[in-house]
Amino acid sequence: MSLLRPRKISWPGFLVFVAASIFTLYAALAPGDDTAGLIPWDKAKHFIVFYGLTFLATVALPKSRPWKIGTVLLAFGVAIEILQGLPIVGRDADAFDVVADTLGVGFFFGPILVTQWLNRED
Repeated sequence: MSLLRPRKISWPGFLVFVAASIFTLYAALAPGDDTAGLIPWDKAKHFIVFYGLTFLATVALPKSRPWKIGTVLLAFGVAIEILQGLPIVGRDADAFDVVADTLGVGFFFGPILVTQWLNRED
């Protein structure tokens, strides 16, 4: 089995996913007040953003396995926290943000995986 097999990519979905990822990175690194906006709680923002990114990645890459999408998105979340911890950025890194990111990904994939598990044929 080749590791370099062609994958089906929904290009419009992929472009939306990339745009959302770039905006997420910008919003995470830009200076500003995190309490502004509709959702003042930072952890809820992380949950919602990573839930949405997981949805967009699943639409963009419909043949990809959930664990691969989840791994890439969580690495993205960890990278954001590492960058926020750099003195030049002027933000604070928080491990609980990664927990909120993980919950966002998990709450998206959880019902899908449970449904697949319950509907599998023995």
